[in-house]
Amino acid sequence: MKTTNEKKAAETVLCIGLTVLDIVAMPIENPDTWKEKQRIERISLLAGGDAANQSIYLAALGLHAVLNGSIGADEAGNTVKGILKSRGVDISLLREKKDAATGTSLVLVSPEGERRIFSVKGAHSAFDGNDLVSELPEDCAAVSLASLYGMPLAEADGLEALFAQARSRGIPVFADLNSGRVVPMTDTIRRLLPYIDYFLPSLYDLETFTGESRPEKAAAMLRELGAANVIVKCGSRGARVYTDAWEGTVPALPVKPLDTTGAGDCMNAAFISRILAGDHIRDACAYACAAGSLSTLSPGANGCELSDA
Repeated sequence: MKTTNEKKAAETVLCIGLTVLDIVAMPIENPDTWKEKQRIERISLLAGGDAANQSIYLAALGLHAVLNGSIGADEAGNTVKGILKSRGVDISLLREKKDAATGTSLVLVSPEGERRIFSVKGAHSAFDGNDLVSELPEDCAAVSLASLYGMPLAEADGLEALFAQARSRGIPVFADLNSGRVVPMTDTIRRLLPYIDYFLPSLYDLETFTGESRPEKAAAMLRELGAANVIVKCGSRGARVYTDAWEGTVPALPVKPLDTTGAGDCMNAAFISRILAGDHIRDACAYACAAGSLSTLSPGANGCELSDA
């Protein structure tokens, strides 16, 4: 385990995106079997949201994870901050909005590890250009936009300038789509693609985003629009990689999942950590797929105790 000083000396990754409070209940049987009152195995309060999940995993992997998102100035927000700090995340750029509640999600996990998520609109939906960091940290080694389509105000005003700043400094940009909010590609998102060095959408979201059912065609479209490297996350089937350096399929580990929530966020964090370590993209994807698989063995979106050992 690294000390706080060692973590501050590690490479800094700026994570931008959704930060919410997750209430996770498991295992939840088919609603047809529900009674008025019943016992279940676990109910947990966790920090959630794509960027928060990535930040927690990046910190666990020995990186200095700085989270730029928004929460409400309320008890739920205080709970989220406490959880993030306990997991080693730098919350100095986490914004508090006094006129909005902290976003909250109810996550019901089935005995098979599949989840159903019910969420309410909160401060994360109001994240805008004023909340977005104006200058990248001096020691920034990477930027991860965890939630494309999750921050429409910042996407329309602020993100492009920040990405241009990263490009001018030679800082790689990683990005993923906010699952559940994806719609066909907009002009706003299209303008951001040329700044994205590593695009990591899920196979499910990719078809909606591009209108193309074949991942190789969708990846080719994204690369023509400027995304340098496209890694398609395929769940239990691993990932498909489309880059100049290498193209191919990387398998996932065969596991019996307890909870699949946040597996994609774990994959993203693990991939970022290995790219920054200098791995070939094939090896970085193999590590990321293994980490994503292992994350499904723990409850919640970021419950897996990864390490950089």
